[in-house]
Amino acid sequence: MEQPPPVHQPGRTENSHVVAELGLRLDHGGERFAGRGEVYAEACVPGTDVLRTSVLATWADVLTGAVAGHGVAPHIPLTLDLEVQVVAPIRLGTSVTVDASPVRVGRTVVVTSAQFSDTATGRLLAVAFASFVPSPDPAAVFADGFPKVVFEGRLAVPLAERIGAQVVGPGVVEVPHRPDGLNAVGAIQGGLLAFAVEEAAASLAAGPVLAESLAIRYLRPFMVGPARAVATGEGPGVSVVNVSDAGAGKLGLVATVRTRSPT
Repeated sequence: MEQPPPVHQPGRTENSHVVAELGLRLDHGGERFAGRGEVYAEACVPGTDVLRTSVLATWADVLTGAVAGHGVAPHIPLTLDLEVQVVAPIRLGTSVTVDASPVRVGRTVVVTSAQFSDTATGRLLAVAFASFVPSPDPAAVFADGFPKVVFEGRLAVPLAERIGAQVVGPGVVEVPHRPDGLNAVGAIQGGLLAFAVEEAAASLAAGPVLAESLAIRYLRPFMVGPARAVATGEGPGVSVVNVSDAGAGKLGLVATVRTRSPT
């Protein structure tokens, strides 16, 4: 189960968090959250001008997590699952508006959604759904209310390099457990795990591919690392990806990815 990332400090410093550099600005909060994202070349699928779907997953996870946080306050929300469906490739230079809202706030599960649209035209670009549960740990609460989510700074290098990810072989990718990629409880942040899923599936293909559909089920936090993603299938096409905490020797999430040419 994934937890929200830590509160990020403005600016790009040596201690800046990877998630803080992904080009999103929060417009307003409350029961609904909205933000605006910019597409950087460093966040695109290598060899293309198309935004990585794992970046959309990260934006969605943080904003829907903030929505869920208000629904289960003061408890910390834990992500059960996250799904992103790309309607149209999001290209370099596009300004993306993100709107996150609750679908259903129950006693045990909060279901949320996020829509991504072209700020200039209003065209729908992608949709996401995520479900959360309040942490069962009575000590896992936000005593001062849900923390403000701040995205500042900018990627200076390609996202894979920034994360420190390594393609071990076709279908196998590792993401390290590093201080600048962790969430509030010291586990690898969920967006970085989405990147591992996406990259493992993409490494099966002979050329660049877009993850047009990404569905993740979180099982446990990645406290040791590295996160080792193993994809099976044929690319482009549908892949099944299992991600384990290699240091702990435990399966941490399962996912499916549908890839296609980014053109």
